[in-house]
Amino acid sequence: MKKNEMFGSALFVKPSAECVAPCFRGVFEAKQGTKTEITVCGLGVFRLYVNGRKVSDDIFAPVTSFYHEYDSCANYVKYGEKMNSRIYCMKYDITELIADGKNSVCAVVGPSWYSVYSNCCIFCYKIESGTDVFYSDTSVKWSDSPLTWYFFARGEKQDYTKHSYDGKWLNAEFDDSEWQNTVEAFIPETEYYIQDCPNDKIIRSIECKKILEAENYDVYDAGENITGWYVFKCPEKGRKITVTVSEELDESGDLHEKWVHGQTAEYICDGSDREYHLLFTWQAFRYLRIDKGAELLRIDVIHTGLPVSSDFKCENAVLNGIYNNYIRTQLCNMHMGIPSDCPHLERRGYTGDGQLACEAAMVSIESRKFYLKWMEDIADCQDEISGHVQYTAPYIESGGGPGGWGCAIAEVPYVFYKMYGDSEPFRKYFDKMLHYFDYLEAHSENELVISDQPNQWCLGDWCSPHEKHGMKPEIPEPFVNNYFYVRTIDRMLEMLDVIGRADEKENLLAIRKRKTDALVKNYFNAETGDFADNLNSANAFALDIGLGDERTLKSLVNAVKTKPLDTGIFGTELVPKVLFSNGYFDEAVNFLAQEEYPSFGYMFKCGATTLWEEWKDPRSMSHPMFGSVVKFLFYYILGIRRAEGDAGFRKIVIEPKINAITGSVSGFITTEKGRVSVAVDSMENICTVTVPNGIEAEIIFDGKIVRK
Repeated sequence: MKKNEMFGSALFVKPSAECVAPCFRGVFEAKQGTKTEITVCGLGVFRLYVNGRKVSDDIFAPVTSFYHEYDSCANYVKYGEKMNSRIYCMKYDITELIADGKNSVCAVVGPSWYSVYSNCCIFCYKIESGTDVFYSDTSVKWSDSPLTWYFFARGEKQDYTKHSYDGKWLNAEFDDSEWQNTVEAFIPETEYYIQDCPNDKIIRSIECKKILEAENYDVYDAGENITGWYVFKCPEKGRKITVTVSEELDESGDLHEKWVHGQTAEYICDGSDREYHLLFTWQAFRYLRIDKGAELLRIDVIHTGLPVSSDFKCENAVLNGIYNNYIRTQLCNMHMGIPSDCPHLERRGYTGDGQLACEAAMVSIESRKFYLKWMEDIADCQDEISGHVQYTAPYIESGGGPGGWGCAIAEVPYVFYKMYGDSEPFRKYFDKMLHYFDYLEAHSENELVISDQPNQWCLGDWCSPHEKHGMKPEIPEPFVNNYFYVRTIDRMLEMLDVIGRADEKENLLAIRKRKTDALVKNYFNAETGDFADNLNSANAFALDIGLGDERTLKSLVNAVKTKPLDTGIFGTELVPKVLFSNGYFDEAVNFLAQEEYPSFGYMFKCGATTLWEEWKDPRSMSHPMFGSVVKFLFYYILGIRRAEGDAGFRKIVIEPKINAITGSVSGFITTEKGRVSVAVDSMENICTVTVPNGIEAEIIFDGKIVRK
């Protein structure tokens, strides 16, 4: 919709003077019991109140997007590209909050992601009460909030002594004569949508343990790496309380500065009984340091309100850790409609990390609406001219590459179809996928995709084992780029009949042959059967798209048995995938369950409660990308897989398999039809399976078909 279609004659308004996070206040007349709805948007994010009562428990609403075009911005580099933009709005039923006569509609609006592009918070609403309609305009009043400084990915400064922040301003009868009128805010043309993606919420609370008491401060341990905020009280008026958080401790038991990531906040207290916490951002941490004089009450865990819809347990601590740490990491990286790379340093929806982990997320967390929203972001950030798909969605200047990043335009809709049986997104974006191929062809030489935008990184199998962050993997980037090009073609070929686009088959097959021929010509060693010397397990890339021979697979298996893990973000998924799918169950499980560096087990021995960005000494301790392997715990150990040709788990094969490493196993996934659960007792050799009505299941246990 255009703005006037969404909001009618309502205006976006802003403070008449500079303000970090303004309070807005409007009034309207209504009759109690009359059906009343409000359509509202506050950018960056808002908290909404009617007659002094919170309208919802949403935090950081609305979700972020590529809001609109910008002339200049530190994080928005233009390459002559044309992208789509949108702004999300919320619609709430506020009937139960309406009183007879005068009513107040109030909001506090904070900068959030919008601060990357604008130094001003804006607010707009339309209230429909029976036949009456009320619009925001410049009669809406504003005043400042306690927020005096803000950096979205770092922290805040709050001063409660500037004014009385007792909440009386939220009520209809409040005297706002000393408040100022707003002025109109002009927004470049964009599209407006009612948000259907879940918002962030306070999910649960944690009591912290004091682990260090110093002269001027105390250090606490939350027990796990989380995203959210701390809550404290301070009875002393004018007292400044500084709080700093970190993912790790140093040898003295204090916060390790490397993993603080600049996350700090300051509060000047007013002597009231109020609870203090961050207002418009979250922080990512396990440990916190808080000044004396404050009483720490709890930690509120905050992320998008998505229920975990799975479970996995076995007798191996590493395999259990992969599942549990992944779930925690993925949820820590689901904020404001973005599956982020990390919840502190960048917070960006990297198309590489996001497409890599999307299947693990969909199989373990109820995230359908979340990914429907993110697919729109990916499509919006495609250049309509060249077909280029950005490295992040929504777009913020970032690094990545044509292999493993832009192919998200096809990969996420493909996985969405396989998981939920819904082909509409793939159909909707199919022509955009073809257009992305135009970009890949324009950046190819001798049929190898070798480049991207000027001065941009081309990362390949990023974060393979290195001693220092940012070191490039050994596997050649064009090899990885072509692999993803071919794999994307394979996804599209599989979907042609499903979406009614069989006319593209001949063209896609021709492209596939050219690109695979180039891979064989440039990287296949006919004497050894290896691709790219099997660096970073390159053979797994080739085998996954049907290249190589029996020597290629044998070489990969031998490397897994005899060499340390050397895979980056993509190879870590591909190696167990190829091993499991070719019957090398023990080798695949051993690959996942290793305990010596580099391995998941090494992370956990170092105390990790979330997954790291690197295998050792990570820059970030909360990156979900390596968690892509979680799906194999369900598909090959619990053995819950879609049958050949199935989409949406309507026809499944259940074939659990265990060994000495796994021991007994149990767990479940939740399909559209309900929960599918499996439990195997290794001592008694008994398998228990539960399948809901509406799912056709073939059950195979101990090599025998139990039910067909």
